This record gives sequence, C-alpha cells and structure tokens, in this order.
Amino acid sequence: MEGRFPLAEGRGWLAVREEKGRVKCTAQLPNDGKGLYKCWLTGSGGMALLGTFVPQGNGLGLERTLSVDELKRQGAWPPEGGQAVLAFSFGREQPPPRGWMRENAPGQLLGEPLLAQAAGGPALLRREAEGFSLAYPYRPDRPFPLTPLFCFARLEELEGRPYLRFPFKPGGCPRLEDQL
Repeated sequence: MEGRFPLAEGRGWLAVREEKGRVKCTAQLPNDGKGLYKCWLTGSGGMALLGTFVPQGNGLGLERTLSVDELKRQGAWPPEGGQAVLAFSFGREQPPPRGWMRENAPGQLLGEPLLAQAAGGPALLRREAEGFSLAYPYRPDRPFPLTPLFCFARLEELEGRPYLRFPFKPGGCPRLEDQL
C-alpha cells in the first residue's frame, strides 16, 4: 500500500509506504520559523504520532517506520490522511483566556489510550470541581480536534475566539454537561 497526503493546507506532504508488515512514513513541511511541529497519521479509528519534524535543508522533515500492527492498534491503519500540528511556538503567544492555562500535552490527562492519541496538542486547560475541561481553537477549515468525542464538544467563545470545549471527569473520562 502506498499513499501521499497533503499536510498544512497543502504546503507539505506525508508519504506512506507499506512493505512486509512495516510502514515507512516520510513527511516534509516548509520551515516557517514558527516553532516545532508534530506529525500524525490519521485513520478511521484514530491517530498515530509519527514524531517531531526536524530541520532538513531549507525545510522540515520527518522519517519514521512503524509496524502495521501498531498502526492498527492506534486506529490509523489503513491511513486516511495526516496532520501537521504546531506543538511549540517560538513566537510571542497570546496569553490564554482568563481562567484557562495552556496544556502542551493534553493526552496525558486522559484515561483512555484512544482519546490520549486523539488529543493532540496544545490545548487550553481549566480545572473544575467536577474534573477539568480542554478547549481547542475551532476553525471549520481545520481537522476537528478529539474526533472520538465529537458529541461531547461545546462550541464556546473565549475572549472573542471560537473554541471547542470538552468536559472531563477526574481521571480523564468524558463528562456530559448535565452531569455537573
């Protein structure tokens, strides 16, 4: 199986080649100087982290080989696409909205491995008596964050910007709003 998928709104690409139970993933992005990017392989059942892009020539590159079995366990086989996510910004960041803090690794807060993989990052975190909430900037032209929890998302405006908020119980299990 071979495939090539666009990354970063077509500015980069992710190539996938399977041979004898092993999958070689190669990706490239332009180096925009904004920060560190991570690459994810996406499938119908989840996402698999491929790693962090590193400088290569005038751009950023990544190579990773994984087993088909590992990608199946993470729900990313067969692949349906890829994502390049800014994981750490070099520039001045806007401060988080009042009552929220930046969480670079939101997956570590979640109890279910599938959700932890899908969480990506970064996100906004708010601690609450009932647990916590994660919020991701919302743009209809970008991949939906935390896809397995689509039905739990609440579209909210935080300081003038749209966010998708996901509520969780302590330990990282999804929480319905009426369970407050």
